[in-house]
Amino acid sequence: MTATGPPYRVPRRLAALVALPFVVTTAVVTAVYAGVRDQLPDELAVHFGPDGAADRFESPGQFLVAMAAMLLLGGAAWTAMVARSGRGGGSGTGVAAAAGWGLAGFLGAVAVLVLQLNAGATDAAGLSLPLWHLGVAFVVGLAGGFLGHVLVRKMVPDRPSGQGATGTQRLDLPREGRAGWARRTSSVPMLLGGVVMMSGGLAPLAVSAMPWWAALVLALGGLVLVLMAQADVAVDQRGLTVRLSGLPWPRLSVPLDRVAAAQARPVNPLGEFGGWGYRVTPRRSGLIYRSGEALVVRRTGDGREFAVTVDDAGTAAALLNTLAERRPETR
Repeated sequence: MTATGPPYRVPRRLAALVALPFVVTTAVVTAVYAGVRDQLPDELAVHFGPDGAADRFESPGQFLVAMAAMLLLGGAAWTAMVARSGRGGGSGTGVAAAAGWGLAGFLGAVAVLVLQLNAGATDAAGLSLPLWHLGVAFVVGLAGGFLGHVLVRKMVPDRPSGQGATGTQRLDLPREGRAGWARRTSSVPMLLGGVVMMSGGLAPLAVSAMPWWAALVLALGGLVLVLMAQADVAVDQRGLTVRLSGLPWPRLSVPLDRVAAAQARPVNPLGEFGGWGYRVTPRRSGLIYRSGEALVVRRTGDGREFAVTVDDAGTAAALLNTLAERRPETR
């Protein structure tokens, strides 16, 4: 037997909506390229140094192919990421989808600005990048993210949460068989922060006014934040296990024989844990992505608590209590 929250599948229309901005942006960039092709020099200025001066050049065709590949491959990867994260349900699916709109808008704006900057130039070597161009690109990205959020939030089905009550709930399970529960939880600020950092570094290693190695570090840092922004939470015969969705390590766990009691209750990140992320205090530890509902497990022996913010925490707590209570009988 398996005790889980209601099954969740990412709707096809949601997956299509996630991919849509990348496809549309590619079409827009291609249309702008076709409109200014006769005005472009043989070599385009595609990267600018800290002083704003052009320091890398490509042919117009190479630039278009590189941008199209980045947008289409990036869109495919982003759609796959949203589909994978959506298996756990929750609001993080909609946020990740909307963030894709922002990323597509930012990259598309950068490409269009580069084409417009080069249009009419006889020698791209003399071009320089006005810093306000990057500001425009960020504004376009934010507007795209907002539009995506408005469209996507209506297409992400809500999953029923657990009872959310405190105490030591139990589940009425048969004595034989196996039981398990799994959900995915996420941090909206970490995810958006990672997207912004990746956008700054993947511009596309084109117009960021910084050395290439700094852009690469920024992009990799954003990728790490995105990978750390989601965690898989599972309860089964082993106890409680929490694993970052994008990384094989670290893995946090509370073995079943260390579970004194589990409950679902709201947590205050600042008041109880001193902030967000992986937190350790003298009395408790946990993976805290947000305020609100959390699965809180009190350990045997030292009485310390481990918490993880996740939807449907009531079901998880009830199952964990039931499994821990029956553990001695199954030895």
